[in-house]
Amino acid sequence: MAVVIADAGPLIALAKINQLHLLPALFTEVLITQAVADECLRGQASDAVLIKQALDSGWLQRVDNPTFKHPLSRSLGLGEQSSIEYALQTHSNTLLILDDGLARKQALRKQLVIVGTAALLFAAQRKTLITDAEAVIAELNQVGYRISAAVVAHLTPTY
Repeated sequence: MAVVIADAGPLIALAKINQLHLLPALFTEVLITQAVADECLRGQASDAVLIKQALDSGWLQRVDNPTFKHPLSRSLGLGEQSSIEYALQTHSNTLLILDDGLARKQALRKQLVIVGTAALLFAAQRKTLITDAEAVIAELNQVGYRISAAVVAHLTPTY
């Protein structure tokens, strides 16, 4: 089974639209680095509260920030850097949940397996956890989390 590591962006986005529960339905556990936890738990907004509850429930687990051993772009945030580095140091299958374009490019260059929020939503739709991934993506766009129409078109199943 793969080790699943999430960056802050997808967690915050799913929490903002009250869909964070999809992650434990898709994966047994999801790991986040301390830097990602710090980013997610800033403030008292409802998304931070939901992420804190996920950590308390145990399916979302915090791990220490790794020691950086691999060169990564300095343009990446600390959460993205620590997530990629942790994935690189995990000696098993890893799946990295990332949406940021530069972070995705860096992870792919390091031959990591990545998935974005949109792909997770279509996976949730296939497993009948949600009825309409595109509607959920539209909701994300309404709260300011942008997923491009090109990404949606690429992921939309053709019947």
